[in-house]
Amino acid sequence: MEQLPNRDMIREMKVMRSVKCIAAVFLFAASVFAQKDITSIDFKNFTYQPSCAEDAEAGRNVTVKDGEYSYEKEADGYTDRFYFSVHEPVYGDLTGDGKPEAVVISICNTGGTGNFTEGYIFALRNGRPVQVAVLPGGDRAYGGIREVWIENDELWVETNDPGEAGGACCPTLVVTSRYKLRGDKLVESAKSTTRPIYPSQRVTFQKGKSGATVTLTIRGGEGAELVLRANKGQTLTVTSNEKAIGAVLDGDAEVVSLGNGFRAVLSASGDQKIRLDNENSAPVTVEITITVK
Repeated sequence: MEQLPNRDMIREMKVMRSVKCIAAVFLFAASVFAQKDITSIDFKNFTYQPSCAEDAEAGRNVTVKDGEYSYEKEADGYTDRFYFSVHEPVYGDLTGDGKPEAVVISICNTGGTGNFTEGYIFALRNGRPVQVAVLPGGDRAYGGIREVWIENDELWVETNDPGEAGGACCPTLVVTSRYKLRGDKLVESAKSTTRPIYPSQRVTFQKGKSGATVTLTIRGGEGAELVLRANKGQTLTVTSNEKAIGAVLDGDAEVVSLGNGFRAVLSASGDQKIRLDNENSAPVTVEITITVK
């Protein structure tokens, strides 16, 4: 005779069905998570292992919140400071597998004047972000990372260089390098190139004219240099049609600011150098009007 299930058996069967349902939900969630790509990771609220933190109180692991982490405390007669932040990630396929990787650039200050940059390359492995390589940077003019982007499976990197006359504060050159990701290493894929941050252009006046207008496009975050000859005691006036472009005279003179330029009574004869700065991230086309009287 077949035995009918009693209340305990029915209860146990219900529990088993519930367990199976819960397990199915977890498996489904895990499979969904595993299918996400690297762009779903919140790198502004994430834990990093920057080389600048090895001797800091933060320890090797630094967790940023909204892209930043910092502390400040008094210690043995001085103030111990640490600041670390990350930029928005740059995404692109570095391995040719059709899936994006993420490149996160950081900047770190350990209490002095140095601001050190470094890059971290992440890939998604088994549904989790894994750091697969590090992009070395530097301190401001000495190898500081300016910009990165990914193009045709290559990582393009622009870094600062002080040149012959520059110092840590003031880069004069931009170095563009290209890399391929080979396993967990970045390998240079082309010879690096160099360009001046302030490309120089000589300005001449037409015969009988005391001025000229120069039109040029200035890269974002970079500048230009205009050079012209003038004599001691003459008044040099420089104006811009773009307020975003700053203009300064590199030399000794009595200078009056005009808001969109300057007027200067020159203290010496010879080449006068006008430096233009674009503080925007995007390129700007500008008209610079120069007069000498």
